[in-house]
Amino acid sequence: MGLLFEFFFSFLVLFAVLTFIIYNFSRYREPLGFDIENMWQVNISWNEVPKEDQLVYQKIFKEQLKNYPQIEHFSFSNHNTPYGHTVHINGLKYENNEVAVHLFQVDEEFQKVYRVETTAGRWFEAPDMVNTKKVAVINRKLSEQLFGEDNPIGKNLEYGEEPVSVVGLVDHYKYQGEFSTTENQMFISTAPDYVFGKILLRLRPGTGASFESKLIKELSQLAKGTILEVSYLDNMRKDVLLEIWLPMIIFIVISGFLILNVAMGLFGVLWQNINIRKAEIGVRRAMGATQGDISWQFIGEVMVLATLAMAIGAFFAIQFPLLDVFGLPPMIYLLAIGAATLVIYSLVVICAFFPSRQAAQLHPAMALHEE
Repeated sequence: MGLLFEFFFSFLVLFAVLTFIIYNFSRYREPLGFDIENMWQVNISWNEVPKEDQLVYQKIFKEQLKNYPQIEHFSFSNHNTPYGHTVHINGLKYENNEVAVHLFQVDEEFQKVYRVETTAGRWFEAPDMVNTKKVAVINRKLSEQLFGEDNPIGKNLEYGEEPVSVVGLVDHYKYQGEFSTTENQMFISTAPDYVFGKILLRLRPGTGASFESKLIKELSQLAKGTILEVSYLDNMRKDVLLEIWLPMIIFIVISGFLILNVAMGLFGVLWQNINIRKAEIGVRRAMGATQGDISWQFIGEVMVLATLAMAIGAFFAIQFPLLDVFGLPPMIYLLAIGAATLVIYSLVVICAFFPSRQAAQLHPAMALHEE
């Protein structure tokens, strides 16, 4: 009975851990949609600088950044940039359909900096940034939700009380990292008087940290009262990935200890069972049972016990996709159930093989004599 409970509990723990791992692995395999190699992010704290001065400083920054040969491309953006732990969600309407979207207010250079590919239409252009009517680039998920299979280019959306015209389409932009899910997203052009909070820099290969101090010093001198701070995108990415990898590693270690405990218990039970049943083994061997018959008898008995425990565990596990507990795709749960079953069966065969093999090698006369 104790072994039955251990198999049942191990199956449920493995199911939970494998669901978490498989789900994250499936998200990790999806395209990221942008490139962060040689990317820096300059965070701007405007503090008490008046808005009219902020706009002047932005123009000064743009002119100054053009003078650095180390900078391949630069762009200005709002605060929800890749790996930045910030989210900007707004409502969006199309006819009678209203949805929530992750909103990105960026300039016309954003695509060049992050190398975001448009799969239909185009990105913003300089005239769009001074046009009274806003234009937008949306992702495929939002397009399918609003327009189905129809071409989204040229469609008009309602953002607040402003009309927005769709000019481009992107497939992927997982700005919250490789392990994030794809949400409804819209990149929208900004008004000429919009104040940004980030400067995004794509540096030429080989640009070192010495350029950072030079850049911040010279930009700060041009904009009194502001605080500028550089973040490296590769470091930000590592921090975000660690938030997922660390729990997975902890869960895997815990599962490993649990499996080790079950394996030790299984070894002990089998050895005790063999010692108790030596007479039975001797009689079966004397009646012509082969070593393989004896070995598979003990393995089969444990397999039956494990199957019963996992059948009970699978009953509880299957409730998760049926009840849509966490909103995950049903296939994730089914794969986790299958993987947990495979691990338990593998554990049974590995742990039962050596003791059953030893039992099969007992000589009939020796086994009966000891009894």
